[in-house]
Amino acid sequence: MNVLLCATCGTRLTGPVRRLDEMPEYPGWDGLPGPDGRRHGPPSVPRGTYVVDPLPFGASFEPVGPDEEYDGIVPGGMWMSDERGFLVSAGPCGTYVLHPDDVVEIAPHPDPHRLIGCCGPDGRAGINHVCACGAEVAIVAADCTSGYETRLVPDTVRVAAAA
Repeated sequence: MNVLLCATCGTRLTGPVRRLDEMPEYPGWDGLPGPDGRRHGPPSVPRGTYVVDPLPFGASFEPVGPDEEYDGIVPGGMWMSDERGFLVSAGPCGTYVLHPDDVVEIAPHPDPHRLIGCCGPDGRAGINHVCACGAEVAIVAADCTSGYETRLVPDTVRVAAAA
């Protein structure tokens, strides 16, 4: 079991979590409110676990090449386009994907533009949550169009053995 800590101040950002070998298959979403009454997608990973996602996630975005097949900004994920065409994420790679209930001591980013989404932040605006010390550490996706997850950004956190 591990815990993830803020690289800036050492604050514990998670409870004890076990690393998974690979990202679980996304369970899909039926559009109905969850047990808590909120409309967010299902969790990307089970409580008490985390996975390192090698793929990019969040801002910035770049156009898909003319010969590339398009499957959303992340494979199997939501899509995005602008005047340049369909876009894929060029955000941070190697994010630590956790169930949001396993993450503690983070708060919404003071810039409200980073918290965009329909029913919650969708993660497309990049890092949208900060540690208690103010360091930008997480991308929370809790919108009705996204997975329900918190992604700790690798350059901003460190992994330690749980005590």
